[in-house]
Amino acid sequence: MAFDLRQLWVTEWIVCGFFLYLIVLSRVRPLASGHRRRVLLVGFVCMTLAVMLSQLRPSPSLRIVRDWVPAVYLLQGYWMCGLFFQRPALGIERRLLAFDSWLFERIRLRRAAARAPRLVASWFEATYLLAYPFVPVGFGVFLALGHRNRADEFWMATLIAGFTCYGMLPWIQTRPPRALAADRPLWMPHLVLRRLNATVLHRMSVQVNTCPSGHAATAVAVALTLIAAGAPVTGAAFAFVAASIVAATVLARYHYTIDTLLGLAVGIAAWGIAFVSL
Repeated sequence: MAFDLRQLWVTEWIVCGFFLYLIVLSRVRPLASGHRRRVLLVGFVCMTLAVMLSQLRPSPSLRIVRDWVPAVYLLQGYWMCGLFFQRPALGIERRLLAFDSWLFERIRLRRAAARAPRLVASWFEATYLLAYPFVPVGFGVFLALGHRNRADEFWMATLIAGFTCYGMLPWIQTRPPRALAADRPLWMPHLVLRRLNATVLHRMSVQVNTCPSGHAATAVAVALTLIAAGAPVTGAAFAFVAASIVAATVLARYHYTIDTLLGLAVGIAAWGIAFVSL
């Protein structure tokens, strides 16, 4: 069968480029042999799958797979980048934490947070949990709104946002503020929510910080995409949840402020690239 690379979505080109980047990086950066083999295997599988799905004869079942599989690419990209973590850059951590301390003191955030009802803290803790299903649920809503022919657009924005953040992890290696003894919680949400987040992070997270924040970037990219889809009420609802996720990354101390601000900028830029270029 002759390959026609013109059949690849822009999203699939992005997937191939990102995993090729990780494969090359695995050869030039310090990496345990087992981790290197895993990056090579997952990278080749994802690239091969992206190309093969673009070349096979279209069918309803294959179209569903092709529509949804970018969510798997996104998750695998995150996990593969986590394998590159060697040791935290203590100097960068100190600077990020110092900026947070200065900012919180300047705007008196700790004082305001201490006076806020536990319900408020619990809301932000809960919305941070929503960041995990936010992308697939957002895509499902996007399809339900009748935009299946624009699936490439949706995933282009989302993957550019996520891969940009994850791809920086091998270069900017820090621990999240919640893991540092020098950082203090702004408030205490309901313990069940905090423990649930801790459990999810333990099982799904790479246990280190992404700068920019992938949570913030992907949430913003998805929300802006749904706003552009022409459903004002739905778009506003997703924008509200996305704004809460972005705030929660800092308020719940899962990210530094700089991480979140950069993630916000990346999410906006990714959406702009996807929608302006297509």
